Amino acid sequence: MLGRLNYSLTQLEYVLAVNKFGHFSKAAAACHVSQPTLSMQLQKLENDLGVVIFDRSKKPVLLTDVGHQLIEQIQKILFEARKMNQLIMISQERGLEGQLILGVIPTISPYLLPRLLPAVEKLFPGLRLKILELQTHQIIEHLNEDELDVGVLAIPVETPGLLEEALYCESFSILCHKGHELSAHKRIKSSTLKSEDLWLLEEGHCLRHQVLDVCALRGNGISKRKFSFESGSLETLKNLIETYGGYTLLPAMAGQLIGRNSCLIPFEKPIPAREIGFVFRREHYKAELIKALREAVLSCIPEELRKTRRKDLEVLTI
Repeated sequence: MLGRLNYSLTQLEYVLAVNKFGHFSKAAAACHVSQPTLSMQLQKLENDLGVVIFDRSKKPVLLTDVGHQLIEQIQKILFEARKMNQLIMISQERGLEGQLILGVIPTISPYLLPRLLPAVEKLFPGLRLKILELQTHQIIEHLNEDELDVGVLAIPVETPGLLEEALYCESFSILCHKGHELSAHKRIKSSTLKSEDLWLLEEGHCLRHQVLDVCALRGNGISKRKFSFESGSLETLKNLIETYGGYTLLPAMAGQLIGRNSCLIPFEKPIPAREIGFVFRREHYKAELIKALREAVLSCIPEELRKTRRKDLEVLTI
């Protein structure tokens, strides 16, 4: 039976690509080979194994029953192969050289990355980052498919097979127009918040659900204003409030820079907050690089985040 195990890691990479795209030409383009080359290698793999992995009669191309059984094992084989490469680099005292593929949620990336990239260049010049801005569910999917090394997002996500590592807590404040009734408050109780002019992020953002929890509005009609709009960007919401009015909740780093017509109002204690952390696969073969990235993150966040006392916060789930 060992004779059947005559396959290459490249062939296994092709299997994952076709499974991801459901299309041979798209998979070939992603793997930087011609479609005939990819198709020929997959056919050879199937012949050598004595099984059919893909049902080519379907559009998009689908896994056969045995293909479904093999795909998770293929992911494990490739993961372990990459781990071997990393171990070799560490043995050659090059452990802090290499690339991390990093996923960051949109409510963190505009505020963390401008601080993080200079810190990485200064502290770990051998560390290269490929950064993708993704929503939480996309980061989890990419981690499970070994298409990301680490995600930066609000935790806990409590996903089997993934490890979470807390980085910092980020408190929320109210951002409102200076003409808004909330602007008269020195501090805000969440029980005083109303639904009429609350601006929200669109579905899919974990911050949306945290805001609704703070305002006790989950599942209710949110807005009675003339315009209904849900954004994918906190910066869009900030600009709407600056020029039109209303209010929203901002995490601390997003409130570092606001318009002249807007103001930030802090909450009374316990202050609503979110916990930001790393999520990555257990026993990751790039553990040393992830450790270096953690050091860079902690070195670049604002001082007030490092000084925040957890006992003053009400850390929200997602």
